[in-house]
Amino acid sequence: MAQIAGALTQPLSEQQAGLTSLFAQIGTLMSAQNAGSVSLPDSVTKAMQQILGLRLNLSGGPTAGDFQQAVRQSGQFREAQLALPGNSGGAVPDLKSALLSLKSLLQQLGHRPEIARPAGQPAAPSRHTPPQGQAPQSASGYWAGAAPQNLQALLKETDAALARLRLTQLANTGLARESGPQVAAKPMDVVLELPLALGQETAVMQMQIGRDGAGNQTDDESEPAWRLRFALDLTATGPLEAAISLRGGGTYASLWVERKDTFDNLNAVRETMEAAFADAGLDLQELRLVRGLPPKTAAYYGAMIDRQS
Repeated sequence: MAQIAGALTQPLSEQQAGLTSLFAQIGTLMSAQNAGSVSLPDSVTKAMQQILGLRLNLSGGPTAGDFQQAVRQSGQFREAQLALPGNSGGAVPDLKSALLSLKSLLQQLGHRPEIARPAGQPAAPSRHTPPQGQAPQSASGYWAGAAPQNLQALLKETDAALARLRLTQLANTGLARESGPQVAAKPMDVVLELPLALGQETAVMQMQIGRDGAGNQTDDESEPAWRLRFALDLTATGPLEAAISLRGGGTYASLWVERKDTFDNLNAVRETMEAAFADAGLDLQELRLVRGLPPKTAAYYGAMIDRQS
């Protein structure tokens, strides 16, 4: 299995592109379609609308249930859901299934995949290295009317996004050998990428989840500890990274902020953020706001974050 995973990693790494590139392409085509500048088949339009609907909407403040649904719809668990007993193909709609359906539709319309290495590829998803969010991309171009180049470009972006999803699934098996520095002594268990909708923009949050084993000293310490890391990069905030540890009924949270204005704004609402933890039923022991992103080579996810709180 490790040899198979190794053989798949290289081609997927070369073909993958960030999910924001696909969403930018879909957003451009949908806007052009609504303005009457392009003419797309109804079936393609409906497929693109379904994909846009799988984003986590940040307007109004998402709930815990919204995040739970976004994780289920991320596409990482498609095969596991299909394998559930009694499942007859009625699994929860997810991003991978939607992309596979769109690819099949475009091929039925006569378009053929073009294997190419996209420009500006993001780093491959990893359970070992710090998470990296994907910033929204500017609108891409299109061809007027019913030009077939629009659908061919859409197929290319769809293939690149599918390669990204498969590469993420491969990273979660633990079989793929990852390149580059691995700063975390203990890897996280799962890495996910969630598309976020904010106005007309789509960003992608990369999230990593890990569970530590039980301790041997006290009853509190015998409970498993959960670690959560995530990163995102919104136009309104700039890059953000966070690390959260849950252990013994307590919570520790650290938030790194690159931009000064975002840092100042968050500092001004610190009490509100602390109250939000309490409203969620979490016993917040510490909330750290740090100006500047952590060094990518620093193992800051170890003892500092994974501790009893």
